[in-house]
Amino acid sequence: MKKFWAVLMSLLVILSMVVGIIPAFSAEKMPSAKYYATPSDYQKATGKRITKFSESPDLAELVKQGKLPPVDQRLPKEPLVVAPIEKIGKYGGELWAPAAEPNSWNNDGGAHIRIPYLYWIDKNTQQVIPFLAKGYEFSRDAKTITLYLREGMKWSDGEPFTVDDILFWWNDIANNKELNPIPSQQWTPGGKPAKFEKIDDYTVRIRFAVPYKPILSILGYFGSMQQNFFAPKHYLKKWHIKYNPDADKIAKQEGFDAWYKCFAFHNDITPSQQDVNCPTIHPWVLQKKTTTGAVYARNPYFAAVDTAGNQLPYIDKLNVVVTLSRETMVMKLISGELDYAGMWLEVPDYTLLKENEKKGGYTTYMWPSPVPAEIALGFNLNCKDPAKRSIFQDVRFRRAMSLAINREEINQMVFLGQGTPMQATVHPDCTFFKDEWAKSYAKYDPATANKLLDEMGLKKGSDGFRLRPDGKRLEIVIEYSQGLSFAKESLELISKYWNDVGVKTAVKEDERSLYTARSQAGELEVGVWHTDRMMEFRVTIPGWIKYNPRSEIGWAVQWGIWRETKGKSGEKPAGPCGEEFTRFMDLLNQWYVTVTPTKYKEIAQKIWDNQASNLWIIGTVGLPNRPIVAKNYIKNFPSKCYWGDDTSWWLAADPIQWYIEK
Repeated sequence: MKKFWAVLMSLLVILSMVVGIIPAFSAEKMPSAKYYATPSDYQKATGKRITKFSESPDLAELVKQGKLPPVDQRLPKEPLVVAPIEKIGKYGGELWAPAAEPNSWNNDGGAHIRIPYLYWIDKNTQQVIPFLAKGYEFSRDAKTITLYLREGMKWSDGEPFTVDDILFWWNDIANNKELNPIPSQQWTPGGKPAKFEKIDDYTVRIRFAVPYKPILSILGYFGSMQQNFFAPKHYLKKWHIKYNPDADKIAKQEGFDAWYKCFAFHNDITPSQQDVNCPTIHPWVLQKKTTTGAVYARNPYFAAVDTAGNQLPYIDKLNVVVTLSRETMVMKLISGELDYAGMWLEVPDYTLLKENEKKGGYTTYMWPSPVPAEIALGFNLNCKDPAKRSIFQDVRFRRAMSLAINREEINQMVFLGQGTPMQATVHPDCTFFKDEWAKSYAKYDPATANKLLDEMGLKKGSDGFRLRPDGKRLEIVIEYSQGLSFAKESLELISKYWNDVGVKTAVKEDERSLYTARSQAGELEVGVWHTDRMMEFRVTIPGWIKYNPRSEIGWAVQWGIWRETKGKSGEKPAGPCGEEFTRFMDLLNQWYVTVTPTKYKEIAQKIWDNQASNLWIIGTVGLPNRPIVAKNYIKNFPSKCYWGDDTSWWLAADPIQWYIEK
């Protein structure tokens, strides 16, 4: 133990020299590419004019061979203009990046980095800006938004990208009960579905029954990505029963028992994508997929250029390598087999990576995480075991289990002092934040934890573990997804703390797809995830925060289904905390449609007061600095960037303007 603490203290000294012991997360400006909606907007802002468009040598050769149209015919009439972080880049080269599993979002090369949105968030102003769409207008009453696409923009197969692709998603995917049996909460504010109206091929108007400011955050996020807001109608209608009466027959020929399962397979453009022919509007498109990795090649029709008129991206290919463990990934970075990584890296990896920078030819950065709880736990309030359900619903139990956690020790042993011990709540930069929320039941106090458990009548047996009301030993299982950052070490400590107060606790790691299936089915006893999307421009998106009872934590799945289906499925909230749960969810729904700043803050404080008291989700440590590695030959790479889902991980680092210079 003495040796461990000696090593730990040396790591803390090194880290404090580089980034400081406790990170201060603030609205500081980060190095960032600059985005201009159109070349004319760029000219107005800078006085400079883009006079011609250029392309990569490999695409120019295909044009010469007659296999591709010229670049000015592949780009939209008014492409997105990107001013690089440092300078105009060079074409060419490939990058290699790791993934935890073949189909995992824990993937540095095949996930967020290659899936842009129609709109985006300016990281320094937090304003929604055009990205692959041209612009938008939002009505003063917040009930109508008009979206403008880019005339002449094309899918990766050269077919036109138009409003019809948005309407196809809305009419035939989002509102098809076989593809989506439960209506999307994001598109039914006030309980009524949005109304989409085609103005012309490049203009769509969306109307809501109530004021709906969260629509900006939805569109400036993965709410406007392919599969979530639009889909290639010309390609996918072959597998849709509305357009092809033989869709079920085709599905069976392809090994599916229903058309909608086959359609979903071909529509998938996430890291689990298998159909290499599905067109996208991404900078890199899937070229090859195996159990050991994937290859993504440049999209010749990508709708962006740099300020010199060069079509982006600069880099030819992204190669994904599946690494079976975090330790293997770190060694591959040091040996030079991988070019960059971050999704799976954890604070303890920092020292070894830093010591081997020269050998590996890379730089190790520390980027701030916006996540208030990197490890967040939720007791299943709908647990199928009646005795455990009753115990979990008693707020005294949740408070006791929170007080039993030694957050300071977790911060030192797992995060090497780089995080902030705190309760699960919103990000401190939120305008309505109260410091007391982060402190609620977050102090390590096993004596009070034991007292609360005693008050509940959970007496200890002869072995020191507590008994349920039926006389059986109270045993709980914490489950987490393979590859979830900080989970293994944190949960080992938490299980010890809970065992110490007499609650027999085991920890179980699941492969991600298994964990997701069990979470969605409400089969977890204690679910675990991180509480991302808690910054102000994300936290108001309906259903996308972990306080959605059907989130990855799965803390009240049946109650969530009951609310979303208006009582047609699931279970009506009842029991010791049913009333408080209903109040919490009703407040969230009121918040999403509020208009005035005063009402917005008033409801916000009621919501997060409720969480601080009831602890629907229990937090541990948040806002840490996290290690990022990139080869020194990757240029236009930011020295600092917000690192988390709130800013879409690698997308925030502007990868389309990275280039290689050896």
